[in-house]
Amino acid sequence: MRPEGSIMPMRRGIIPIALIILLTYTFAIIPSHNAIIHSISTNSPTRSSAGLYWFQVGVYGATDIGYADRFGISITGASVDIRIRTPQTFMHHDVDLSYWVGIDLPNDAFIQVGYELNPHYSGGQAIWFWEYFLPGSAVEGTGGFLGKEGSVVGPNGTWVTFSITGSGNVWTAYVDQKPVGSIDLKVSNSGGYGPYASAEVAKVRETDNSLGLVEFKNLQYRDTSLNWRPVKFGVSLCCYSTASDSYYGSYPYGVEGIPGDNNHWIAGSNLPIRSEGAFIWPWYHVTVNSTYGGATGSGWYVIDDTVSPHASPYSEISAKERMTLTGWNLNGSPSSSSSFMVTGDMTLTAIYAQQYLITVNSQYGAALGSGWHGKGEKVLAGVSVNAVSDNGFLGELGFKAFLLGWTGDYTAVPADRMITLTVDSPKTITAIWMDSAWAIPLFILVLTAIAFVYARRRGPPKGMTAASNKRGDFCIECGHELPIKSKFCNECGTKQF
Repeated sequence: MRPEGSIMPMRRGIIPIALIILLTYTFAIIPSHNAIIHSISTNSPTRSSAGLYWFQVGVYGATDIGYADRFGISITGASVDIRIRTPQTFMHHDVDLSYWVGIDLPNDAFIQVGYELNPHYSGGQAIWFWEYFLPGSAVEGTGGFLGKEGSVVGPNGTWVTFSITGSGNVWTAYVDQKPVGSIDLKVSNSGGYGPYASAEVAKVRETDNSLGLVEFKNLQYRDTSLNWRPVKFGVSLCCYSTASDSYYGSYPYGVEGIPGDNNHWIAGSNLPIRSEGAFIWPWYHVTVNSTYGGATGSGWYVIDDTVSPHASPYSEISAKERMTLTGWNLNGSPSSSSSFMVTGDMTLTAIYAQQYLITVNSQYGAALGSGWHGKGEKVLAGVSVNAVSDNGFLGELGFKAFLLGWTGDYTAVPADRMITLTVDSPKTITAIWMDSAWAIPLFILVLTAIAFVYARRRGPPKGMTAASNKRGDFCIECGHELPIKSKFCNECGTKQF
């Protein structure tokens, strides 16, 4: 389930109207989970003419219920490990970079702790700070900075744990388990607000400041029973604010989870820009298998991502037999889907079916049913017509070619125009036609027979007598053939002279 949560105002002087502008302009249409919504562009900085920018990007802790004010669990503490990255590049003299963990409280108070870098103090080194807003002042950001900036927290690459706890109404900030400051915020728990951790570019007029990529891990919360628990989900935090101006450029910072490593992410410049609330973790592993090769799609995916596995569509066994990809087996259950939403570890195994080539041949008409068909299928095969007119002179005389039957792997005479084949092997069938080829010699034979009969019925030439018909071959009356030296016709009885 995708956690739902309202967008919380970012602290350290953030004005909520700017958040509304961001949602209206940048996220007018929220894309699907983990969608990259902007390309990164820092080539042409935008400069605020009046107010100051606050850019923030990071992770909200989330539950099945939601994140931010819909976290659904009252917490009494928050903690995160942040890696020190120093030195960093400062593009402008007014830039302030910070990395921190914070908690919103239900009486509009706020507390955070982390480290910051500024070109004007500590030589640009990372120093710890903690900050708070008193009840009723966090959303409006009134009152200026309250808290403390401390000493250098460690060399480059050092992991430092920053945490906050509440005891009664008093909230305390810690750096590596050492308290650095406390304040009475008049409330004992978050009232259902969740923890979050962010990288931030604060108090700047330009949009091209470099926010060094910094690792975060182990975002945790402490419940009202004082038990520390890792957050179940991480979703993206991506907001900005301005004091008096609005910003309409491509959001210059992003957040990305470490594949396969839950509750571990990086934030800063030159990363994918994700919509507010898009999942950063948990990660699940997808394995794609194929007996016949070509399997792609294996790897780590964030919950609710979509995986579209691929495998070889065919594997040829012979010229007339092959294996064909027909679907996928998902964790042991067959599916005809081509894409799958990731909700846990998945094994996708390609399913193949045996196919045979069916070939239908016909001298006339259109052969129907040729192609690859699955083993065991019933295929309707045949020809589009069962009689066609001959070409040329014979066709003009009305001669036609007629379908007599089939030969090959299916034999039947006579047979219907369409037949049903059971696909249990490759098959080739050929239509048998009776056409004008047989009519030509028959036509000649008939003409010859007619001429012969006609000639015989004419008898001997006119005026022929027995004397002139010395052999007595034909009757002088009916023309019937006579036996040699016969005096009477066996056919009509006429006496021969």
